[in-house]
Amino acid sequence: MNKIVKLSVMETKLFFREKMAVFWTFLFPVLMIWLFGAMFGSVKIGGMTYSNAYIPSWIAVNILSTAFFGIGTVMANYREKGILRRYQVTPMRSWMVLMAQTVQGTVIFTISAVIILIFGFLVFDLQVPKYLGSTLLAILLSLVAFFPFGLLINSIAKNVRTASAISSLALNLMIFLSGATFPIEWMPQVLRVIAHILPLYYVIHLIRQTWNFTPIWENGVDVVVLIGVAIVSIILSSRFFRWSGE
Repeated sequence: MNKIVKLSVMETKLFFREKMAVFWTFLFPVLMIWLFGAMFGSVKIGGMTYSNAYIPSWIAVNILSTAFFGIGTVMANYREKGILRRYQVTPMRSWMVLMAQTVQGTVIFTISAVIILIFGFLVFDLQVPKYLGSTLLAILLSLVAFFPFGLLINSIAKNVRTASAISSLALNLMIFLSGATFPIEWMPQVLRVIAHILPLYYVIHLIRQTWNFTPIWENGVDVVVLIGVAIVSIILSSRFFRWSGE
């Protein structure tokens, strides 16, 4: 456990040295919330205020971006540079490296979520979740589903450049088609169908529902889909993940 803690601390320090990573993780969501708030701030979306609809959405987006770029792409980079192979000849086991990355990703996501919440409370009169326990469970389930999903996406890439391209494409596709930016209700029917295929849609829907309307056990479809994503991602990422670039 001590090894995992030390490696997690080191990875967190390395993250904060990357200025672009800090911007995209902590500042970009706040800017997007402010921008869309200027456009939709007075609009009711599915019976929700702007803040209670979009701030949960951007918390969901940050789960995805952390999974893709805070864990998946980092591991792809370590594989390409041979860092993972060096770990294999040390007392640090492979599962410890993955656990440290997961801990680091969780810490980074938590900090970003707190920043988003503070901004929402101060600027957009955000209301506290109606079912706080269910909302926290929804976020935890989303982390469990998307962290291995991010690892899977990057496991199929041959190098870090390809991993970054795949992650960027998947992230942007889901951001704009899952309801995180433009309301699903405003989209053409074909885009609504596509939205229901994307895993981020179910994260957003589950967090919004538990934040505003119903406890988690009344959102069985979302829960089942995310559990399915978690199981499939864990199995496939275990199958395809490579510790060496060779």
